[in-house]
Amino acid sequence: MSGLLRGKLCEHLSQRPTRRVASGQFLYLIGEPAKSLYLLKSGLVKTSRTSPAGDEMILQLHRPGEIIGELCFCSSERREQAVALESTEVAEIPLDDLLSHLRRSAEAPLDLVAALCERLGDISDRLQSLSFESTMERLVRTLLMLGDKLGEVTPEGIHIAHYVRQEELAQMIAARREVVSGLLNRLRERAMIDYSRKGQITVHRGALRTYLDSVTGESGM
Repeated sequence: MSGLLRGKLCEHLSQRPTRRVASGQFLYLIGEPAKSLYLLKSGLVKTSRTSPAGDEMILQLHRPGEIIGELCFCSSERREQAVALESTEVAEIPLDDLLSHLRRSAEAPLDLVAALCERLGDISDRLQSLSFESTMERLVRTLLMLGDKLGEVTPEGIHIAHYVRQEELAQMIAARREVVSGLLNRLRERAMIDYSRKGQITVHRGALRTYLDSVTGESGM
């Protein structure tokens, strides 16, 4: 199984019973008791937070093989919400069961620590991008990340295999949807990406990387 979890811990968790989650259905909501984690077996799930005004910011997009809800180690209540973006299959792991397994295994704690450190590294990179980069730079970096996580290599470029809406891109980079729409058009005009109306995006990694290298230390495109 690919993703953040590897080794004996992944083998153990992948054997648990699974359930289907329909597109648009929540795995959990902010404020609910945090008593379990989820292993994503198939599909796509986003975790996000909302402001008092109802604005949403996507924290992570989760692909098969990744864990969701790891903040249950830190808090008894959910600090974020998780919703399926397409038909999804998950295995729920009660926190008490996971802790029991970790106590019995010499390798599993190291597997879990490695997974959590990788997730923390991703979050740190995103915070740096949100704090110091222009909107265009954040969008380009996000498209590259989506290509890495969800991409399929094709003769035309790296095809993002899941439909990610402009609204969701905006929620990932803290921008308005109409701003993202305009920036995507500029990237397409410069042959850095391809997409059709309501279609999936194909990214041209070399062109996007060249753009990021060219604006190092600059304010934007």
